[in-house]
Amino acid sequence: MTNGILKHKLLFFILTGFFIAIGFSFHTYAEPSGPNVSCSTAVVIEYETGTILYDKKKDKPMYPASTTKIMTALLALENLDLKKNITVPPDMGPADGSAMYLLPGETFTAEELLQALMVKSANDAAVLLAREISGNVEDFAKLMNERAAEIGCQNTHFHNPNGLPDKEHTVSAYDLALISREAMHNQKFRELVSTVFLQIHATEQTPEIRYFRNTNKFLWCSSEIDYKGKSVPIKYNVVDGIKTGYTEDAGNCLVTTGEKNGIRVICVVMKNQGSEVYRNSRILLDYGFDNFRLKKLLSSNEIIGSTDIPKSTEKKLNYYVKDNYSIVENINNKDFIKKNVVLSEDLKAPIKAGELVGTCQILQDNNILKEFPLFAQNDVTSIYSIKNFINLAKSHKLIIVGALIGLLLLIFLIFLAITLIAKHRRKKRIRILDNSNLYR
Repeated sequence: MTNGILKHKLLFFILTGFFIAIGFSFHTYAEPSGPNVSCSTAVVIEYETGTILYDKKKDKPMYPASTTKIMTALLALENLDLKKNITVPPDMGPADGSAMYLLPGETFTAEELLQALMVKSANDAAVLLAREISGNVEDFAKLMNERAAEIGCQNTHFHNPNGLPDKEHTVSAYDLALISREAMHNQKFRELVSTVFLQIHATEQTPEIRYFRNTNKFLWCSSEIDYKGKSVPIKYNVVDGIKTGYTEDAGNCLVTTGEKNGIRVICVVMKNQGSEVYRNSRILLDYGFDNFRLKKLLSSNEIIGSTDIPKSTEKKLNYYVKDNYSIVENINNKDFIKKNVVLSEDLKAPIKAGELVGTCQILQDNNILKEFPLFAQNDVTSIYSIKNFINLAKSHKLIIVGALIGLLLLIFLIFLAITLIAKHRRKKRIRILDNSNLYR
């Protein structure tokens, strides 16, 4: 009986340990907490630092469709005068998909073509801009890939300027976010992607004004989507860009950006079904806005602190950093962040303003996250230097002049006393001589 009870207890403890182990195993290897979205791949980054806030297969190469035009627009802004007139060549040919329906002989400024590219998502405008920049689409695609590599993209292979179907034309969600972040540094790009309505002048070939509305419904659409159990308008006031994309193979793709609660995020969702592209994007945008904050730790030319410098006229040295530095904090799990100043050993005068004097360490839970050089904010002069004596003379001019006059007066009095004493001695010597002559 006793053996039976012992066996049952032993079995109970074994099973309990087994299930506890399983529990710890699930806890250890569980996916990071975050929103559930139905798109194939996605990423959310913070704009200023580039910090990844969420990802779902962010590095998987995907068909980007018209989100390709973000790179095309960036290169056009970097390589073309926006006021330059560009004429449609005779061999342009008709465009597939979304277009502004360019006709040979029509002339537009580079800026007008860019507007049509980003508002209407005009495929023909993309080709015309590519040919204007590189001469042909093939060379422009090479330029696109070179620029993508400069930005830090590692899973990108552009093959055309507009994203029309091409098996060799792929970009990852994360690379699209990097490209969009780079483009958002350009104020003109921001203006283009936030434009809701556009009209382009009539031409001889097309006598009607062209009217276009932005393909990004976040900017204007009152139709509703299901969001957190409620029907809400697609239009989301915090969103101010960037670009839609669609082909049958790519599905619905969308890159968006917006600012709320002091933080700007960039969201990329790829291969969505229908209006799910807006629902998924809204979920991820709000995840970024609601769970993260941007915290500035260092400001450019900010004085970090000061230290005493013995035997110097200035007494203290102020030091500063040249860089801005911010971090993104998860408001639900704040890490302990602090600054630690490490000054150079044997720091003494003389020190020139701008001279390297140490480092400022950013520590996260006592681990060095980043280091920044510290520079002297002011000159520090030794009290024994010639410069110090000159400055002392300048700042104490009256005292020094008085001292010099006193010194000269003292010298004069000493000289006068010596002269009088000498004269008295001569007279005394003469009297003695005269007296001695009387007794001869």
